[in-house]
Order: sequence, then structure tokens, then C-alpha cells
Amino acid sequence: MLMTESRKWSIEGQIHYPLINEVTVSPDGGRVVFTVREPLLTEEKSQFIHHLYLTDFESGENRQLTFGEGNETQPRWSPCGGYIAFVSTRKEKSNLYAMRADGGEAWALTDDEKYRITSIEWAPDGGSIAFLMPEPPTEEKEKKTKAKDDAYLWHEEYDYQHLYRIPFSVGPRELPEAKQITKGEFQVVGFDWLPNGEYIALRHHPSPLAEEWPRSRLALVPSNPEESVEADRLRDLGLLASWALGIKASPDGKWVACITGDQPVAWALSSRIILYPTDGGDNRPLFRTPDSQSYLLGWSPDSERVYCYESERVTSQLWELPASGGEGRKITSSLFMRKAYDVGASGLIAYAAEDFDMINSVFILNPENGSERMVTQPDLPEAWPDAEVPRAEIITWESGDDLRIEGIVYYPLGYKEGKRYPLIVEVHGGPPGVYGRTYTADPMRYGNTAELCQRGFAMLRANPRGSSGYGKEFRFANYDDWGGGDYEDIMAGVDHLIEEGLVDPERMGILGWSYGGFMTSWVITQTDRFRAACVGAGVTNLMSFNGTSDVPSWISDCFHGEFWDDLEPYRNHSAMFQVGGAKTPTLIQHGEKDIRVPVSQGQELFNALRKQGVPTQMVIYPRQPHGIGEPRLLVDCSKRVVQWFERWILNKDTT
Repeated sequence: MLMTESRKWSIEGQIHYPLINEVTVSPDGGRVVFTVREPLLTEEKSQFIHHLYLTDFESGENRQLTFGEGNETQPRWSPCGGYIAFVSTRKEKSNLYAMRADGGEAWALTDDEKYRITSIEWAPDGGSIAFLMPEPPTEEKEKKTKAKDDAYLWHEEYDYQHLYRIPFSVGPRELPEAKQITKGEFQVVGFDWLPNGEYIALRHHPSPLAEEWPRSRLALVPSNPEESVEADRLRDLGLLASWALGIKASPDGKWVACITGDQPVAWALSSRIILYPTDGGDNRPLFRTPDSQSYLLGWSPDSERVYCYESERVTSQLWELPASGGEGRKITSSLFMRKAYDVGASGLIAYAAEDFDMINSVFILNPENGSERMVTQPDLPEAWPDAEVPRAEIITWESGDDLRIEGIVYYPLGYKEGKRYPLIVEVHGGPPGVYGRTYTADPMRYGNTAELCQRGFAMLRANPRGSSGYGKEFRFANYDDWGGGDYEDIMAGVDHLIEEGLVDPERMGILGWSYGGFMTSWVITQTDRFRAACVGAGVTNLMSFNGTSDVPSWISDCFHGEFWDDLEPYRNHSAMFQVGGAKTPTLIQHGEKDIRVPVSQGQELFNALRKQGVPTQMVIYPRQPHGIGEPRLLVDCSKRVVQWFERWILNKDTT
């Protein structure tokens, strides 16, 4: 197919994709508010911001509620449905705002340059709003910071996040005063009001460290204490031991539902939803879903059922779990990837859903009868290309241990049967990530599918052992074996496509981010079948990763021990100890402020390859953590990947 310039996919254009990140349904079940992301690009700014949109189900009217350069997130309907509260950075810091649901100007409920509000929830009577934020710095701390006298004890001194409450008022001339509910040396990470409004259920960790989740606990705290409550005065309900957030009180106030990890804890997480009684008694485990990794959504209005979702192969599906503990029931079956869920007081469930050829759209599900319908789609930008979306197909192949592996193959635009094409293999992160039926032209993947397929590449996204969506046993199958069976799974998929006649075995490349970066760095030390590789934020040295990452217990969990007790697994499964003789031209990309996989991991690989004369480049992205969040840098990252593969696989001059 001849494609004019105006029809082409371009990375610069794709960053304008209207990504939905949050959806919330009104108490009466007649409207929905959702957030849409857009890039803010000026001479001095390059950032993604979100605005609020409202859709009325009966009229079909779509209305944008917020505008400007502020980032508006966390929309929450008031219990009466007349107001919408949200968090905004319209004055730089994250403060609390509210607006009438029928339109009009928003007003501030907090306006403090020290605030960094992260999560909000209305009180059941609508008279106040609770929120989480790190404690603002004291005058003494601010003074020391200004004087550059601000040394601190690493992993001992923290800015703890706590729970606050503020009265709600309409269009206040004077800002109401916020009250701090919790204080002290513990981190509040999630909460929900009990329906009587007198107590709040909260999830807390001993510190803000990312690896504290095995010690996460559930507790109750009075919503209006005389003085702020410290950890030893919380009413403890139990150990959660889960990194999956989710806490929902039942409408009748008898239970708090939480995702709870199995013992002993593991980073690949095996969990189930457990009900914790608010007035004493035994906990009640609910039906275990097939993947043993469900995510809590909410309750039915009669408190008889709990709703959750989990990955199911390349889709995500919703489940209904009886509060009695009986057998659960899957309530969706359509082949969508779903996200951004909300269970409304009316019992309707709202979420965003997408598919290979369908942009993310807002759906409503009636769990009583299983009816599911799209209610709105965000508008695509005027400059969005009308180019063909590359064809995607779900495939399976056999790997070692008689495992059946699933993946997604994307065909080049203008594909002709019988012709062999260059192949790009992309490996997901995690390891317990999963590739699903997401919109093919979504720009957020490391490998930009639309752009690569437009340039004549086929793509393979595999879900090797270790992926979610295929059951607990499969998800744990690469423990003690990174770069073993999972590597075989991926290479078996490559061989399958070669045998099918789709792929030219002499023109192949591989890439991945995070664990995908680990696997890519590992692959180039095991085989020279790939002519080019792109390593994004990859774990390359398991031992030094343990000493520099913010999750130093992750690798020791996956390999059941520390390197000082048994060095061999760390050495045998690290690319850096296998890198001698590597030949594959490699592009390394890394965020400068990445504390999950520190930039030194990429630098180790870069230096080792350069010393051996392997064509290698390393690009460091300023300010970026473990993912690239700025539009211009995201464009740069994607363009470099495409150019690297064109240069080394297609022998094209990309200068």
C-alpha cells in the first residue's frame, strides 16, 4: 500500500494519543468522569498533563471540565453526586480542588506550596474529604535546607506520608484548615472510609521504602481524633504482606476487603482477597482466582459480593466473589484489556478498555446481567494519522518442559504472504508482566509497534514463563532461572516464526525495558543471531543491582539467597559475567534518576561492550526515573530505537 506523508505513523504524532488513566462513575450511575492525558509542549516545558472529562449516559454529551497547564487527577464524586473533587498542580504543587458536577469554575480547598497530595476520598456524608500527603517540612528543616546544612541518614530519616482531613465548603473565601489524623514513623499508603464516617481503614508500612510491602498492615483509625494518632494507637486488623494496593470497606460497614499475600511472601506475589471484620472475629478468605493475583475493585451495594480483576492470558477479566467465601464467578468474557476501574454506589462498574485496533474507551458493566457497553471514546487529535494499524495475531508455540507459550505477532504494513521480513523481538518487564491486547499505536511501549511495522519490520511480543495471566505455577517458573527457560521460550517463538516463513533469520533485533532489558542483555551474551539490540534500563549485574537498587531483596527472593551465601546463581545469571565475546551492536538507554534499576547497570554493560570493540551507544535521560515520562525525551527514546534497528538490520543510513 502506497502511504503518503500525511498518512504515516510518526512518533512525534503518537505522543498525542489520548490516554485514559482514571475513570469514576457517579453515585446515580448516570454519568462518568475520566482523565485524558495530553502533552504540554512549550519552549520551557515538556510534560504530560491530565484533564477531566464528563460523559452523560442518557444524552451522550461529552464535556471537558478542566483546562490550562495544571495536571488534574484523582477525580472523586461527592456522595450526593453534585460535586467533583480532584487534585491539581495548577499552582505547581499538588493541592485539593472541587467543582460543581454541572460545570463552572473550580475552587481550591487547599492552597499550600508545601502540599503534595497523592490520594483523596470523600467522607460518607460529604462533609469532608480525607487525603494522603507527605508531612510538610518543618521550619527548622526548611532553614537547614536553605543553609545547605541538610545531611541526612540514608534509610533512617524519611518524609513519612500521613492521613489528613479537611472540611468541604462550596467556593470558600477562606480556605478551611486541614487536620492531621496520623503522625509518626510509619507510612500510610492507602485508605477507605467506613460507611458510618467515624473510622477510616488504612494500609500502612513501617517506612516509605519500596521493599517494605511484606510488612504492610491493615488498621482502623478514628476519622476525627482529638490529636494525631501514632502507629501504636492504631487498631490493628492484620498483616497484608502485599504490594498490590487495594482497600475497600463494605457498604454495611462489617468488613474491610484487602488483597493479602500468601506466606511465605514472594516478589512474584501469590495472593487472594481476604475480608477483615471491623468489630472483631475471624478473617474470611474469598475464592482464589485462577491467576492467584487478583486486584480489588469494590463491593456490590448489598455487601454480598466483592469485585476484582486479574490478567487472563492476553486479556484482563472481572470476577465476582461471594462475601460468604463461596465459589467466584467470572462476569466478563470479551477480549479486551481493561484498566482504571471504579465500582459506583449504584452497582455499575466503569473502566477503560482497549484492543489492538480500538483506542482506549470508557465502558460500563452491569454485573447483575453481564451487559457491557462502550459509553464514550476520547477524541483523537486532528493531526492523528489515518494510517492503517498493523495487523496483530495471537500465536502459540511449544517450548522446553512441554510448556505452551503465547505471544503476539505484528505484521509489517503492506505484508505479503510468502515474503520473509526482518523481525524485532520485544521482552516485557517484571518478570511478572504480560503483553496483552492493547492498542497497537499506543506510544508508551519501548518498541513503537506502528513505527517499526511501517518501516517493514515484523514484531514478536512473547509472554515467556514468569509472565502473569497463566497461573501461579507459570508465574513462578523462572525463579532461580532468569535467562534459562524464559530465554528458551523466547527463542522457540523466534524459531516458530522462521519455520512459518514470516521471518528472515539473518535480519533480527531484540529489545526490552527493565526485566526486558535484563533479558536483552542476556541474549546478546548467549547468541549472535540478532544483528542489533536495545537495552532499556536493564538489570545486567545481579550482584551490584542488589547493592544499589531501592529493592535489594527482589533478586535475593528470586534466587532464594544472598550473593555472600551463594555467589554462583548471581554469576551464572548475570550478563556482565557472560559478556566476554559478545558481538551484537547495542543501544543502551537509561533514566538518570532511576533508583529501581540504577543507571550504573547500563554503564557496566556499556563499558564492557566498548572495551571489546562492539558498536555501542548509551543515552542517559535527565530527570527520568524507571520510565521515561517527558514527551520530548519519549520521542527521542523511540526514534533512537527505530534508527538503531534500521542502521544495523536494514543497513540504512539514519544520520
